[in-house]
Amino acid sequence: MAKEVYEAHKNELEPTLAKRAEHYFTENRRVAKGLEAWKSGNSQDFGKLISASGLSSIYNYECGSEPLIQLNEILQRAPGVFGARFSGAGFRGCCLALVDADRAEEAASYVRSEYFELQPELASQLNADSAVLICKPGDCARVI
Repeated sequence: MAKEVYEAHKNELEPTLAKRAEHYFTENRRVAKGLEAWKSGNSQDFGKLISASGLSSIYNYECGSEPLIQLNEILQRAPGVFGARFSGAGFRGCCLALVDADRAEEAASYVRSEYFELQPELASQLNADSAVLICKPGDCARVI
């Protein structure tokens, strides 16, 4: 119901509100498509949805700082990356990427090199060994 009302009246919304609404409704569609892609094991499609979500956050919700957006752009170009986006709710943020496991080290090296070149002052504040972390999924959420 809300989507139909939005579609019928979106041209009447103030521009910033229209962009926020566009993010909301397209994000809901991405989540539904993401569930299907994840269930079917389609990393390519899931990655594209992650990236689309991140771009919508940047352009429709106007989230992110220049260094974080630059890091996201680097991740999008990194070898083996299916998709990437940032997160963080204003606490400096972080980026995450879904990467082909066989190319994770290559992607991490690329990101370190490119970001450290693009943002030398910020990068100098990071521990190079832990600035890019390669994580593997667990079986489920649990208390450690």
